[in-house]
Amino acid sequence: MTQGPKKEDPSNCPFCGIFERGEPVSMVWEDAQVAVFVVLKPVNLGNVVVVPKRHLPYLADLDDELAMHIMLVAKRVAASIRECGLPCEGINLFLADGEAAEQEVFHFHLHVYPRFKSDGFGFRYDPTPNFVLGSRAEMDEVAEKIRNHLK
Repeated sequence: MTQGPKKEDPSNCPFCGIFERGEPVSMVWEDAQVAVFVVLKPVNLGNVVVVPKRHLPYLADLDDELAMHIMLVAKRVAASIRECGLPCEGINLFLADGEAAEQEVFHFHLHVYPRFKSDGFGFRYDPTPNFVLGSRAEMDEVAEKIRNHLK
């Protein structure tokens, strides 16, 4: 039984389609490393993504320089969204990294969402069914596990 391309495969990537095959996009800004464009199904008007031009599926695939560049570009774009006249009382940055985090396109991208109070969108979190740490010792143990694997 043969399988199709993996979800991380550039041939299966809509962003690579934009960069390599010239598929249409409403470009906001670009340089040699990244592009910023309007998404097809926005959370709110003005929702854009900051996307590296190289196919890098996950956050850990970015080198530090590119990660910093993406954040700087997102910062500048967020300021522009606030000033351009679109409904915007705040900004959310959103990154889904991996299937469990609801990543749908496996080419790193950082969403910049304009927000306003009555937009109906929001991140909902109910800690009840998830992990609730009951003590400082448990929190220290979690911190130690993460700290021991920092590179």
